[in-house]
Amino acid sequence: MANNGPSWDGLLKWSLSHSDGASPSRPLRCLIFEFDVDLFVCVLVSEEDRQWFMEAMQGHTIDSISRMKQISQVMKMPEHLLDSQGVTTDDLEGMLDELQEHVESIDLANDLHSIGGLVPLLSYLKNSNAKIRAKAADVLTTVVQNNPRSQQLVMEANGFEPLLTNFITDPDIRVRTKALGAISSLIRHNQQGITAFRLANGYAGLRDALVSDTVRFQR
Repeated sequence: MANNGPSWDGLLKWSLSHSDGASPSRPLRCLIFEFDVDLFVCVLVSEEDRQWFMEAMQGHTIDSISRMKQISQVMKMPEHLLDSQGVTTDDLEGMLDELQEHVESIDLANDLHSIGGLVPLLSYLKNSNAKIRAKAADVLTTVVQNNPRSQQLVMEANGFEPLLTNFITDPDIRVRTKALGAISSLIRHNQQGITAFRLANGYAGLRDALVSDTVRFQR
């Protein structure tokens, strides 16, 4: 699947460690831009340009952390206060969409807890609006997917329990399916999570979901 822009993570790794083998009198670096799984473009730049690029990318990371902190502060606000300020469900969904884009980076996903954003995100699993509960679980799926460190942080923050509750008892089917997706990513290759799922009788809930008339669960 084609990306909308360069793959920054891959680009950074290559820009730090690869050169074109030119002579010392003409030191160049190869910056790799990934436009598709089978399409890579190498751009030769000078050491000066490489340093400029690295500084720009560092600024990009700092900006992401800053935005994540701002989003975390909003998530900490009580629902009634957000309502009084005219913040709508669509506004909150858009905010969570942005957060999800940031935490697609494993490093930023792991930073979510240290900047105070993980616990507020978990609290959104109990939001009165089903759309927000579903979206919060969707973001958590991205946070913990193939990420042992964030899996551990979510377990330590008691994030498993509200996910299981939403999966088993939430009246909204979208909330239940998103919670199941988050649980799947949380316990994958995670012995602590697997044990918690078994002790909470999660397999019985999964069995009931699979034999239900709900097409989403059957898939």
